[in-house]
Amino acid sequence: MYDIAAIGNPVFDIIITPYVKTNGRVLSGCSTNAALAVGKLGGYASLIGKVGADHMDELVKVASKYNVEAFPLLSKETGGFYLRYIDERMNDRELRVLGIAEPISFSEIDRKALEAHGIVLGPILKEISLDFVHELREELDDVFIIVDPQGLIREIIGGKILRRANKEAYEVIKITNVTKPNEHEAEVLFPGMKPYEAAKKIYELNGVAGIVTVAEKGSYIAFEKGVFHIPAYRTIERDPTGCGDVYAGAFLYRYLKTGDFLESAIFASAAASFMVEDTGPHFNLNSSEVEKRVAVINEDVRKIE
Repeated sequence: MYDIAAIGNPVFDIIITPYVKTNGRVLSGCSTNAALAVGKLGGYASLIGKVGADHMDELVKVASKYNVEAFPLLSKETGGFYLRYIDERMNDRELRVLGIAEPISFSEIDRKALEAHGIVLGPILKEISLDFVHELREELDDVFIIVDPQGLIREIIGGKILRRANKEAYEVIKITNVTKPNEHEAEVLFPGMKPYEAAKKIYELNGVAGIVTVAEKGSYIAFEKGVFHIPAYRTIERDPTGCGDVYAGAFLYRYLKTGDFLESAIFASAAASFMVEDTGPHFNLNSSEVEKRVAVINEDVRKIE
């Protein structure tokens, strides 16, 4: 059995920040980075998503290197984006489409890939539907599911990606355990709310927990014990792409071991800090080094209410 199953289309992106530029397209994506994080932390993950024949072998090869078993589904083309960060703070980015892989049908998934203690749902561009999540819930009603909603609220307009809330996104929040938007996605889903208020709203909707990440300011988590702010670990930032993905994978990996929401959020914040130091799938991450950063972060965790 896998520690986690990560579901969502892998992508091959071109990434440009003020400090780094990829040499062509590199493997990325929410589900991919979450699964890689689990593998690098010492776990075992499955990765489910659609990719074109041109990048399938590379996906399988990279995944296997980091203790992730890929279950690729063939797509007519490989999904991907041109990502350019808007300013030196790198809090938000421009996205342009390089390719779109097809939606994932629940019936096409090898059931072996779903034999996991927990699931990360990491859609990139609406490849996971509400019906898909309902089918997943019906078959695996007791599995813990964390959702990164970025791909639930993206629309293609003029070749660019914009965020728009929709009814399906709220329904997915309600029938899963934890939803983790970043601050920009939270603003789209819950206009006018501060990040910690959005985390509380997610908790109200799913009855389990809500998380909102806020880049270099850390993250907020709301659950039955209250609302807490977890600071980010201060480090040299080169590329924030995938930090939230690593956060999701690390959070679920830790939660499945401890059952402690706050401890898991602190661990996730520490793990995500390694991703910002690097670019692409070969980012450095191991449990012993994460624990050192956990100790630093833990000193400044505070309860908001």
